[in-house]
Amino acid sequence: MQSILNLPLLQATWETLYMVFISSALGILGGGLLGILLFVTLEPQFSKNKFVHQSVGAVVNLIRSIPFIILLISIVPLTRLIVGTSIGTNAAIVPLVLAAIPFYARICEAALATVPKGLIEVGHAMGASQRRIIAKILLPESSAALVKGAALTIIGLIGYSTMAGAIGGGGLGELAINYGYQRFDGWVMLETIVVLLLIVQGVQSLADTIIKRRKIKLALWLCIPFALICILSQIGSYFMTSKNVLRVGVMSGSSQEIMAVAAEEAKDKYGLILKIVPFSDYMQPNMALDNGDIDANIFQHKPFLDAQIQARHYAIIDIAKTFVYPFGFYSLKIKNISELKPGAIIALPNDPSNEGRALMLLQSAHLIQLAPGVTLLATVRDIAINPKHLKFKLLDGAQLPRVLKDADLVGINNDFLVPAGLSAQAAVLLEGRDSPYANLIVVRKNDVNNPQMKELVAVMHSKAVVDITGKEFNGGAVPAW
Repeated sequence: MQSILNLPLLQATWETLYMVFISSALGILGGGLLGILLFVTLEPQFSKNKFVHQSVGAVVNLIRSIPFIILLISIVPLTRLIVGTSIGTNAAIVPLVLAAIPFYARICEAALATVPKGLIEVGHAMGASQRRIIAKILLPESSAALVKGAALTIIGLIGYSTMAGAIGGGGLGELAINYGYQRFDGWVMLETIVVLLLIVQGVQSLADTIIKRRKIKLALWLCIPFALICILSQIGSYFMTSKNVLRVGVMSGSSQEIMAVAAEEAKDKYGLILKIVPFSDYMQPNMALDNGDIDANIFQHKPFLDAQIQARHYAIIDIAKTFVYPFGFYSLKIKNISELKPGAIIALPNDPSNEGRALMLLQSAHLIQLAPGVTLLATVRDIAINPKHLKFKLLDGAQLPRVLKDADLVGINNDFLVPAGLSAQAAVLLEGRDSPYANLIVVRKNDVNNPQMKELVAVMHSKAVVDITGKEFNGGAVPAW
């Protein structure tokens, strides 16, 4: 239950409710207006306009066709422009709203189309304006379908909100992935699933009650106090934020446990508050650092950093080393790498950093040969010679220990060894302790001489952090300074 203490279930539940409430309100409002526009530009009794209808419909279909996780990451610049940051709960609201608007627009359009045309004709015959027909005929007559659609939209957003962890957005999804899935803690997974089920059931029950008793206005009034709570929470968060705060990005998993100890050390010795921002995507921490959304990150080695800077021209730099975490291959089917049979299945991490690292380790064991000049960012497509005809499968890092029974050889990052009950000593193939892949403390170039960064380095090199790192990685981490 330690994970629950580090990221309380209550806090994660509030973050989910906050994200879903704000995005639902804005998404249903925006989608409703867009749905009305789609209906009236198609209905000949209103303002039929084929060009407008098809143009708006094409945009709606385009956004709806984009998988949410891709939308979440691809609109990072827009998110930062709107809310001033690309990470956190408020940042997650932007893609949630963008996903909700076209979804509810189609629901609204379909709901309005169910209204008998005779009622609309009566309204026109009595000289009612188009606005009045919409307000007094279309919306009331289609209210049941609109409420059902709203419930469907909110429940969909609850599902989407679980992906907010990709940008450090928090919520129940992040809790389940970071503290349940990645740490093999079934209780955390079960607790978050139960809470999500209760929220979904509550939304559906409320929608059914509103439809049955026709209490739509009452539901709108109930939204007001919740909206006030959301506003007050943001105001309180703003005023409670200390100026002596350093936002540090790390990868979710064991690094969060280490940084929790580092945060205590920083506060006790330097009065420095470390705000830990976890990511589940390797591309986000450097982007967030360069954008100013975080102040430092600790997750990458020098070759990966250099490749990122060269490709994206980030104004960031490493200021110190932390630990080397040897990468290894593990197996339940062979004891020695020489026992690997032709056609064997090799499972690799699917992130750019560790995929290339794994392939280079296989190359060092003479199992494959990469194309000339390909090193750090090698992919399976860069394999030039594969004498054993090995078959490669790319999987999420936390999934790899779970396929040991299915694959012949599995490349596992040190982050997931201890949670999966493994140790570096059990590796069939392991990087040497002189590995050049030491993790780094990386900051913006303008902050190189910032005293807080020097304090951060001292904290990461402290005995307390060395001890917790050794414990978390079962002796598989080596200080690199």
